[in-house]
Amino acid sequence: MIIAQITDTHLGDANAADPVFRARAENLRACVADINGLDPKPDAVIHTGDMTQHGQAAEFSHARALLSVLAVPLYVTPGNRDGREGMARSFAGDGYMRPNSAFVHYSVEDHPVRLVTVDSLADDGSNKGDLCDARLTALNATLAEAPARPTALFMHHPPFDVPTAPNPFAYQRRRAVADLAAVISRHPQVVRIFTGHMHRPWMASVGGVAASTVPSVATDLRKGDYAPAMEGRPVYQVHRFIGEGGFASETRLPVS
Repeated sequence: MIIAQITDTHLGDANAADPVFRARAENLRACVADINGLDPKPDAVIHTGDMTQHGQAAEFSHARALLSVLAVPLYVTPGNRDGREGMARSFAGDGYMRPNSAFVHYSVEDHPVRLVTVDSLADDGSNKGDLCDARLTALNATLAEAPARPTALFMHHPPFDVPTAPNPFAYQRRRAVADLAAVISRHPQVVRIFTGHMHRPWMASVGGVAASTVPSVATDLRKGDYAPAMEGRPVYQVHRFIGEGGFASETRLPVS
């Protein structure tokens, strides 16, 4: 199975006059075109949050228009900039989200690797993440439904420290991350965790499972040190499932 991951596009609405927002839209267009040109094509694209800058309906509408060109299925999870309600309103019609759910939690059963999203948004509107008991209980139950199927989780906030970031820890409470790790450790079919939020690449382990974050598609917001050839070029990643070894990840640099 092949998964393309995009994250942190931070889009404005289609009529935004600010050249920064126009450039971010071009960054996403370049990624979409590159994904569509892959051979073999990915089985799925995941967007790991902060799709929009302000969570406004017009921004989600712009995002949907840009992403509608994708030739493969798209699955999304909310970032703190999006808000879960706005994202649910914008994407519930695609049919994969659980209706009437308090959180954006769902599983995708159509691929060789089961995809399970984790809603990591804090309930107080903070840019920090959180995981309440209800979400952890729901995740545990979802994972228990298919113990024999390889499973990848995707979420916005990385449940691990990123030491190169000014604020290395993305959650309000250490306990939330410890509880998540405990849930994951009970389900050995979980083979990878994909995240965003930090606008930079990092790898770690959570509950014995490889976990990663990737740079923001929005080049003006990208953090960290990069080779000169990457200057001004958007970045996304392609993850290829290699069986018991989990996923092998490739960083792609489309021409914007």
